[in-house]
Amino acid sequence: MSNSGVWGDAPPGLNLAENQNGAIVGSVVSIMVIGLAAVVLRLCTRLMKTGPGLAADDYVIVFALVMGIGTAVCCLVSVPWGGGKHLWVVTTDEFTKLYQTTYAFVIVYITCISATKVSILLFYRRIFGTGVIWYIVFGFTCAHWAEVTITWLAGCQPISYYWRQYTDPTATGRCIDAPLFYFCNGVIGLVIDVAILLVPTPTIWSLRLPTTKKIFIGGILLLGGFVCVASAVRIVMMDQLVKSPDFTWAMAKVFVWSCCEPFIGILCACLPAYAPLVRRLWRRDGGYSNSDGPGGMDASEKSRTANKRTNWSTASWKHRTAALRGEDEMELTVNTAITAESDKRSKLGDLSNWKKDATASDSNEIVVTKDFYWSDSV
Repeated sequence: MSNSGVWGDAPPGLNLAENQNGAIVGSVVSIMVIGLAAVVLRLCTRLMKTGPGLAADDYVIVFALVMGIGTAVCCLVSVPWGGGKHLWVVTTDEFTKLYQTTYAFVIVYITCISATKVSILLFYRRIFGTGVIWYIVFGFTCAHWAEVTITWLAGCQPISYYWRQYTDPTATGRCIDAPLFYFCNGVIGLVIDVAILLVPTPTIWSLRLPTTKKIFIGGILLLGGFVCVASAVRIVMMDQLVKSPDFTWAMAKVFVWSCCEPFIGILCACLPAYAPLVRRLWRRDGGYSNSDGPGGMDASEKSRTANKRTNWSTASWKHRTAALRGEDEMELTVNTAITAESDKRSKLGDLSNWKKDATASDSNEIVVTKDFYWSDSV
C-alpha cells in the first residue's frame, strides 16, 4: 500500500459497489451469541442448587468473554468505516478510523485469548493439580500477553503514526515491521495452544482407569484443538492481508477469523464444565446410572457407595495440590509422590499384617502404589 495518501486507480473490471458487510455482521454476531451462551450455561451449571459454586477459572472466563465481546464490537464498527469494502471507495477519514480500530483490536484480542488460556490452565490446576510443565506453560502464556501488549504499544512512535503514515504525507515517525510482528506472534500463540492441550495428557494416562474412560476424558479436553485450527487459519489470513493491495477488502476475513478464534476458545474452555449438567439430564431421562455415562462408576462401586459420595485414599493425601469439589466435572488426580516408609507404617500399619486381615475386614479402602482420588456425586 502506498503511504502517499492517494489510493490511485482501481484495477480494471473490479466491482467497487460490492462489499462483505453481510458476511462480517452475520459471522461475528453468530459466534458472539454462541460464546455468550456457552459462558452463561457454564455459570448456570456451576451455580445450580447442588453445584460447586464458582472457582477462579470461572471468573477468568467471564473476563475473557467481556474481552471477546470487545473484539466483536471492533469488527462490527469497522463495517461503516470501510472494513469489507474495496480500498478505492474508502475515504481517508474512514481509513483513519478503521486503522484506529485495528490498533485497539490487537490489544483487546491478545487479552481475550490470553485470559481464555489462563482459565483453561486454572481448570487443569483445580482438577489435576500442578507440576513443572503446568508452571512453564502458564508462565509462557502470561509472558506472551505481556510481550505482545508492550511491543504493540511501543511499536509506533508516536502512536498516531500507525494510521497517519498512510493518509498524511507530512506524518513523521517510525513503526515496527507489522507483518513480521503478526506472523511471529501468531506462531507463538499456536505453539502455546498446542502445549496447553498436552499439559493434562500425562496425568490422564497415569490414572488407574479403563482405557475407554481415559480416552473419554482426554477427548473432552482435546476439543480445544479447534482453537488451534482457527489460530492457524488466522495466520494464513494475516499473511494474505499484508500482501494484498486491496487492504480493506482482505481485512474482512482477518476480522472474522480474529473474532472467531477467541469465541471458539471460550466455547472449548466451557465444554468440560457441562458434565454435571449432562449427568443430571441423563439421569432425569432414565438413561444414566452409576455404571455408565460420563464419570460413571462400576456396579460394584455403586453397591459400596450406596449412592453416596465416596473417597478412596491411601497413605497420605497431604501432597495433593488440586482443590476438588463434589460436583466438579471429573474429580481425578494422581499424586506420584511416594510417602516415606515411616509415614506409610504410621498411617497404614504393617502392610503385611494388613493384607492378612484384609479378608476379614469390611473396609472400603483400596491400597495402591500412588495416591489416588475419585469422587462422584449422584
